[in-house]
Amino acid sequence: MNATEMTQSLNWKLRRVAAGLRQQDIALRAGMSTTRYSAIERGEHVASELETRLIDQFLPPLELGGKNG
Repeated sequence: MNATEMTQSLNWKLRRVAAGLRQQDIALRAGMSTTRYSAIERGEHVASELETRLIDQFLPPLELGGKNG
């Protein structure tokens, strides 16, 4: 896994946690197993183009700056 792919996986994890979602929630919506999604998020597998589009579709954007800012 290259640096870009690792950055994407970390971004997905941050977005998921910030939204209060479980790996299972995203995996179910994206049509993949929780095991597969977990491996993608940990950087053990590279998401396909379709998986990338689906994960991005179901994860809300990361809000920067918090409530005060």
